[in-house]
Amino acid sequence: MDHFELIDLLCVIDACVSDRSAGRVVPMSRAVEELRVLTGDFVSSDEDATSALTQVALERGCAVLFDEQPGADIIS
Repeated sequence: MDHFELIDLLCVIDACVSDRSAGRVVPMSRAVEELRVLTGDFVSSDEDATSALTQVALERGCAVLFDEQPGADIIS
């Protein structure tokens, strides 16, 4: 969470959380994309963004869905 502003992380988590029967769930692929758009940071790694967002989501009592798969955007 070193180079991301806490307010940006909180805004993204609040925007991406969905209430499901299993509880409050944050899909990480959407959250990372929202963070990039909000901050204009397209340089930081997905891992850094995911780590910062996960920490905030868990502290807010949300479950985290790691729904991004490496190479998913590569068409064979």
